[in-house]
Amino acid sequence: MSDLDDFHLFFSDADVMRYWSGPPHTELSQTEKYLRNMVDSTWNGKCDFVIEYSPPLAVPRAVGKLGLWDGREIGFMLNRAFWGKGLMKEAMEQFFGGIWSNKEMQALEEIVADVDPRNSACIGLLRSFGFKETGYRAQAWETHLGWCDSLDLVLKRPSELKQ
Repeated sequence: MSDLDDFHLFFSDADVMRYWSGPPHTELSQTEKYLRNMVDSTWNGKCDFVIEYSPPLAVPRAVGKLGLWDGREIGFMLNRAFWGKGLMKEAMEQFFGGIWSNKEMQALEEIVADVDPRNSACIGLLRSFGFKETGYRAQAWETHLGWCDSLDLVLKRPSELKQ
């Protein structure tokens, strides 16, 4: 759990957690529970990853996460200090380059996303990778923000990579 303090930085940040499914973490133990579940998940290392940033001559640190938390639905977040620097786009380029060629993920035909329609940055990023809207659900989720709508998106496996 060496990344616990790094994870807590962004899990306790109200701006980072605005469109997450739960409120910002107020206790380190909440982040520890989340991180333990992520580490223990069957998807860890297959399609759910930690994003690390390594400044010159410094120790790498966890600054976000990206992956298919359930083997199909993409989820990602990034420490606010790294917003607007292209880091998530770079991480996604690597992620999508690897996920379709991962032998353990060969049966994966599509990646889905469930996004709060107010999260324009997330939607724009997903669209830039080819995600297409498939639906809109009013009052789909009750979160710390109240009832939230949901925009559903999908990215199909590239045809040249189909089995």
